[in-house]
Amino acid sequence: MPQRISAIITTYNYGRFIAGAIESVLGQTHPPDEVIVVDDGSTDDTGATVAGYAAQGVRYLWQANCGISAARNSGIRASQGDLLAFLDADDRWLPDKLARQLDHLARFPTVGLITGSEWQVYEGGQPAFYVRRKPVGATSYYPQILIENSIGNASLLLIRRACFDRVGLFNRKVGLGQDWDMWIRIAHAFPVGVVAGPLIHFTRHADSITAGKTWQRYASNRVFHHRYIRRVPARGRRLHLLCAAQSMNCYYTATALVNDPAQRRLATALAAAALLLNPTYEGRQKVGVLIRAALGQHAFDRLRAVLRREHTMPSNDSPARNAHV
Repeated sequence: MPQRISAIITTYNYGRFIAGAIESVLGQTHPPDEVIVVDDGSTDDTGATVAGYAAQGVRYLWQANCGISAARNSGIRASQGDLLAFLDADDRWLPDKLARQLDHLARFPTVGLITGSEWQVYEGGQPAFYVRRKPVGATSYYPQILIENSIGNASLLLIRRACFDRVGLFNRKVGLGQDWDMWIRIAHAFPVGVVAGPLIHFTRHADSITAGKTWQRYASNRVFHHRYIRRVPARGRRLHLLCAAQSMNCYYTATALVNDPAQRRLATALAAAALLLNPTYEGRQKVGVLIRAALGQHAFDRLRAVLRREHTMPSNDSPARNAHV
């Protein structure tokens, strides 16, 4: 029997984004069975925009502002699907997202959730950045998920309703990182699948709920480390996870600060701490941000250009060199 899919779009004062989000859902090669927009108390033109899609079956739920976790929970309660797919209003699904995830689910029916890669796009026009996640059929992400949110943004995922029946809804008491908190709980109970290739456009912009909250994110991550890693029974594994998780916390904080000349010294110290705590996990990225912080962006770009030229220079026995001779 085919499983019903519910698309749940959450929004708060994203009137300029909401139409694009809805269009990306309605334009799926395998469309969902229902589309619900949960408006977390918007005061802009979001409601009027969504009303224009009522004839296409889009349901609109408005609630007083309670936060993203409460909005997602409202969508879960109001939906009827066996499979739930979330979309933040400022993101976009690629047209074959659901079709590819359903195909994966058919081949690996034990998975609780399915994620994939993404394009991070910038409202300001900067070049897009590709975030790749290694494809896997069905695997355990626990306890590796305790190091960082390697599953990704909620807009990426297709999740069985059975996961929420098992582990509960999103924790409204968690501010930043509420999605990571949920993925930890699901990954502890269910295998995870990862499809090959990008599934979404994840939009970066100044009005996102996480923009400019570098130190709040750092503190929130520390809370997660102590909440979940301390439950790991083996002392050696627990210590390894704590070091690796704090290493990535330092790395991401350094990355957020490195472009601010006034914060370069602090970014350098954080990048160095990331390498010392765990030099093997994502070691190349940590070395890169350390060099960038120590040298400054301009010098780092010049060094990178030189290294790229050296790397692409033809050797004496390369086809290019032999053709030239």
